[in-house]
Amino acid sequence: MDQVRRTILKRMQERGLNYKEVSLELGKNQAYLQQFMERNVPNKLKEDVRSRLAEILDLPEEDLGAPSRALTSSDSKSDEIPEIDLVAGLGAGGFVALEHTTKNGITFSKEVVRDHWRLPEWMLSRMGVKASHVAAFPAQGDSMSPTIGDGDVVFIDTRHRVPSPDGIYALADEFGGVVVKRLEVTSRPGAETITVKIISDNPRHSEREFTLDEIHIVGRYIGRFTV
Repeated sequence: MDQVRRTILKRMQERGLNYKEVSLELGKNQAYLQQFMERNVPNKLKEDVRSRLAEILDLPEEDLGAPSRALTSSDSKSDEIPEIDLVAGLGAGGFVALEHTTKNGITFSKEVVRDHWRLPEWMLSRMGVKASHVAAFPAQGDSMSPTIGDGDVVFIDTRHRVPSPDGIYALADEFGGVVVKRLEVTSRPGAETITVKIISDNPRHSEREFTLDEIHIVGRYIGRFTV
C-alpha cells in the first residue's frame, strides 16, 4: 500500500469517518472514494478533489500527493493576518459577497480589511496554521461568554468550512456579518441530510438547529486576543 493511501485511511480512522461520509462531503456519490482508492493511484486525485479532501481530513495537500509549493515574490507579506471590519461587510450582499475561497482558505476584499496582525512563528506553529490560513475579527455581544468576551479579537483558520470535528466556528449570519458559535453535528453518520446544532456558551442564549446547507462556515476558532 502506497504512502498516500495509508495516510488517507489512517486519517479517516482517526476522525471516525468512512468512505461514504467522505465521498458525500466531497460532493460525489457514496462509493466514489472507495472506488478511487481501489482502482486508481491516490496521488492522481484531481486538484479540486484533493484540495477538498485535504480540508475534510485536516491534512496538508502535500500529504495527498500535491507538489510542494515553491516560495514566490507574492509571499512577501505572507506573515500578515487580515483583521476584518465587520461593519464594512454589512449590506449590499454582505460579508459573504466580499470573500474569495481558495484551496488555502479565504482571501478578503480590501474593502473589509481594516488592519493586519502579525503573530510569532512559534504561536502559529502551536495553532497548527500558517498566517495565510488565518483571519481575525472583533467578537460582538455576550453569546459566547465566558469563553469569548465582547470585544475580544478572534482568530480563525479559514481552511475549515465544515464542522468536523465539533467545536467553535465562525459563521456568516443572515445580515452579512459574522458570529462565533459552538457547532455540534446531530445527524447520524451516513445520513443523507447533515444537521448541525448551533450553541452559545452563555446559557441565556437559546440553541438552534439547521442543516449543513443552511449555514455558511467561515472558519474554525483557533484563539483570541483579550484587551
